[in-house]
Amino acid sequence: MMQKLYAFLARAPALTGITLAVGDAGPAPGTAGLWCKGVTVLEQRENLLGTVRQRCRAEFTLRLCLPLPPGDSATAAENAAHLLALQTWVAAECAAGRAPVFGNADPARETLRAEQGKLERADAGGTAVYSLRIRAEYTQLYTEETP
Repeated sequence: MMQKLYAFLARAPALTGITLAVGDAGPAPGTAGLWCKGVTVLEQRENLLGTVRQRCRAEFTLRLCLPLPPGDSATAAENAAHLLALQTWVAAECAAGRAPVFGNADPARETLRAEQGKLERADAGGTAVYSLRIRAEYTQLYTEETP
């Protein structure tokens, strides 16, 4: 799951020039880190044959370390535009059917969203860490043959 999302985000125009890794971002500007927060089963159903269908939500956090000199409102606006561009790109890719597929059933109901972009912290050294929540909702089907 992480590899699929990582490969997907690596294509994002808003992340061009930013070094993306699995783990924490920074401390150098121009780095980003992707973390998995976990998977939640939203709904589970079992039929008479023992097939289990689960509707799941996987949550991730993407942290970006970007330059932000103290008092530089122009750079702050650029960073905000960066986050919005990334959120817009994820929405467009999902709508076009180009987002990664996480489940093994009902791909038409899969969604991927990037939301809640925010500034987490800024330091006097001229860097800031921003975070973005990424949520994927998908359906997983389990049968006796499912490994």
